[in-house]
Amino acid sequence: MVKPLFKQRTFTDSYLRNLTLYVFTAIICGALTGYYFPETGRHLEKVSTYFFMLLEILIVPVIFIAVTYGVSYIFSIKNAFRIVGQMILYFLIITSVSTLLGMASGLLLKPGADTGISLSTIHKSLPERFLSKATNPLHVSNYVILLLLSISAGIAIGLSRGKDKILRVLDEGKNLFFKLIKYVYIFLPVVIFCNIAYAISVYGINTLLPLSKIVATVYLTSLFFIFGILGVVTAYFKINLWDFLISIKEEIILVVATSSSKTAFPMIFDKMESQGYDRKILRFVIPLGYNFNLAGACIYLSISCIFLVQFYNISLSIQDYFWLFIIISIASKTASGVPGSGFLALMFTLSRFGKIPATDLALLYSIDRFMNEARSVTNFIGITISAAIISKLNQNTTP
Repeated sequence: MVKPLFKQRTFTDSYLRNLTLYVFTAIICGALTGYYFPETGRHLEKVSTYFFMLLEILIVPVIFIAVTYGVSYIFSIKNAFRIVGQMILYFLIITSVSTLLGMASGLLLKPGADTGISLSTIHKSLPERFLSKATNPLHVSNYVILLLLSISAGIAIGLSRGKDKILRVLDEGKNLFFKLIKYVYIFLPVVIFCNIAYAISVYGINTLLPLSKIVATVYLTSLFFIFGILGVVTAYFKINLWDFLISIKEEIILVVATSSSKTAFPMIFDKMESQGYDRKILRFVIPLGYNFNLAGACIYLSISCIFLVQFYNISLSIQDYFWLFIIISIASKTASGVPGSGFLALMFTLSRFGKIPATDLALLYSIDRFMNEARSVTNFIGITISAAIISKLNQNTTP
């Protein structure tokens, strides 16, 4: 790991560490409420829905500012095109490996074979927000449009004469949104309590047990990816994986508790900057990683598709698997957002692939909340490690 260049007191150090106890308490109380008082739990979904809508409103400008800032600086750095090339190559390799790993795990462990599941016992309704977006291509391009706008703005600012003044304004705007997000996070324990209570009351233990094999497959594959694949990668670049994960444990806990990698987005910059990683490279790589380096989404999508292939006993050719790999690689780029975006990406994958029926997709939605944590944490760890590696490779090239 890069040695700290300076000691900085971050928001996560002073706040999230104290929040951890409240988060775990909220999880336990939510689970008990959902199990013993299911009628109450079913009425709590709107709390988390409105919270994540508000959080999305606050985080989107932060993403715009971060990408704009990073792009405006990256091309003034020596060997900037090498940095961009490194990032693109790394993203392509890691997402391809994670997709292939997910498909291999599904074929090896066979989570969809001989399940003994009776569809009549599964909660078969999907929320209206999924049904309305399933065939709408615009929902998959919102973040791509945001990225294109922020990249264009970053290039324009980088070429302008008043670059430094504009960037100071952007920094002030970023700090303002960070403060607002900080106060919003005060309500996290309440939101987590409601989210867990709803999940247990509607998609509880009775649903999880028949589908436990696919849940276990996703978790085991994610763990193998983090400690196996990323373990080898970080060792090659002389980064201690365990020490790195310990250093961002507060952010990982936040991602687990909210089932969204974006909730840790505002804090990870300060945390990694305080450890000596280059600010300019972090602001360039991390926001792009949130759209183009989602290893957890690749693993989830590939295992889910293989599960459905086995569940319906569908025969696929090598060409079909290759086409499925291409579609998953594209669809994973749409899995960035609030909880549920990964399931939308799965719906997008199935609609484009065309050979896997989606008539009983509620079968997987019933356990999506239980797989969301593995997906989100794997995404987040993969993103932060990519930024650490690219920063380490170029630590002597930035002014």
